[in-house]
Amino acid sequence: MKGIGIDIVSVASLSNKVANNILSKKELVEFNSYMKTDKKRAMEFMARRLASKEAYLKAIGVNKYDGISLPDFSIYKDENGVPKFKGIPNARLTLSHDAGLAVAVVVIE
Repeated sequence: MKGIGIDIVSVASLSNKVANNILSKKELVEFNSYMKTDKKRAMEFMARRLASKEAYLKAIGVNKYDGISLPDFSIYKDENGVPKFKGIPNARLTLSHDAGLAVAVVVIE
């Protein structure tokens, strides 16, 4: 193991106005789709993505983004529904949300 990171985000602390600062273009499409039908789900989606990206940065040892823009990397689900970072095969990701909080853990192998 080369690194591990964890992050937790309060869903209520987010606003749809910050989506462009967090989500990739593909993630924004999914987020906007949720916004049309279920705003709560959309905000949980964004909170999980933020927690995941912050946990990844901690796992690789980057402080204060160090020139990395959150929309520059993306999370998707593989054919089995497992969340993964696009283009980062050595990063393992698990994420969840409950009680208004989103949490993510990243392990770099």
